[in-house]
Amino acid sequence: MRFSYSQPYFIPFPGFFVRASLVDSFVLLDSVQFPRGFTWVRRNRLKGKDGVLWLSVPIKRKGMGLRPIREVEIFYGENWIKKHLLSIKHSYLHAPYFEALFPDVEKIYRKTHEKLLYLNLELLHLIREKFSFRDNFILQSNLGVKDKKEALLLSLAEKLGAEELLLNREAKAHLDLDFLKKEGLKISLFEYRSPVYPQLWGDFIKDLSSLDILFNLGPAATPHILKYQKST
Repeated sequence: MRFSYSQPYFIPFPGFFVRASLVDSFVLLDSVQFPRGFTWVRRNRLKGKDGVLWLSVPIKRKGMGLRPIREVEIFYGENWIKKHLLSIKHSYLHAPYFEALFPDVEKIYRKTHEKLLYLNLELLHLIREKFSFRDNFILQSNLGVKDKKEALLLSLAEKLGAEELLLNREAKAHLDLDFLKKEGLKISLFEYRSPVYPQLWGDFIKDLSSLDILFNLGPAATPHILKYQKST
């Protein structure tokens, strides 16, 4: 059995879903500490008429401390939902698949999600479904594993009954792969190259949120993104 993992990102880029499609189980790390400073857990990039467009979900900071991702609450003291939806609409109204995708995105946004995790999960599942990938997401909290770094990965493998771990190639700089291999875990490396595809608003921008390629290509997005992955 092969597995991989990631924090539960907010509308992530296509490589997130391609890597998930290559494993039996994809663990969403909701029990790890919410990152300080910049994080893809609450923000991502789209493309508007002026270029890169950032969407950020506001969170409650007061008393947050060192909370795990699953406990982070959304801040509703500003009308960010309206701003997000207007930004998406203005950017992609003339995209070929706007009418097919936007109502589903809007429906999720219109719900009152207390926790950031649940907003992200609904959007992750929506994008996964649009790519026609099977559901193999598993929450770390449901596995009851709370270790860190290499110990966390070994515990996840044991809990899942997995023999192989698929890692982003960049993970080599942050993990002791030799230690993991000595402990009996087979390591494979994943590399994703962003495909070039038709976009609105001028020159191509790579590695945007998956919503960008889905608004522009619709069902054709899936075979397109699968051409550009490499697993070794």
